[in-house]
Amino acid sequence: MNYLAHIHLAHVSQTSLMGNFLGDFVKGSNLQHLPGAVQHGVRLHRKIDSYTDHHPVVSAMRKKFPADLRRISGVIIDIYFDHLLSVHWQNFTAQPKQQVLTEFYQQLKAEPLKHSQHFASVRAGLLKHRWLQNYDDRENCFGAYQQIEKRLNMRIKFAQDGYQFMNLYHDEIEQDFLAFYPELIHYVQTVQLD
Repeated sequence: MNYLAHIHLAHVSQTSLMGNFLGDFVKGSNLQHLPGAVQHGVRLHRKIDSYTDHHPVVSAMRKKFPADLRRISGVIIDIYFDHLLSVHWQNFTAQPKQQVLTEFYQQLKAEPLKHSQHFASVRAGLLKHRWLQNYDDRENCFGAYQQIEKRLNMRIKFAQDGYQFMNLYHDEIEQDFLAFYPELIHYVQTVQLD
């Protein structure tokens, strides 16, 4: 899952928004330098990613990708799932998306830890452009794919083809997401993190 989904899942499970977000930026298993609630969120983030990667719906979806996109298919799906979550937000929680994101941005701005240069860059972009609320528009997925291409120094070119693939199979992917995401929510609410 990508940023918006991890923030949403933190919200529905009443765990740390920052901890769940930081899962992509904190490396290793030693989390003792983090506050307890943030440690819990990082662990949950990692469990969510593992559950998603191994879920039969997501595994079957990845197999449908053309061979040249398959190794980056997880990234393509994660971002597209953020779009679908944004569109269907009210199906999964009563609290408005903007309210949850406002709380997240406040916590992100106040985050005192310097995790990495990548974190600093993402943090600055999020605080300046507030682009998480723009995922209702499918075209923003293409922009996210392009940003990842740039970060990879164009070693893997997938943005155009990945976006076209997701558009071509949008209806099918949307139905798969709507079947998968409630199962993920249930998992998050019941998983043990010890």
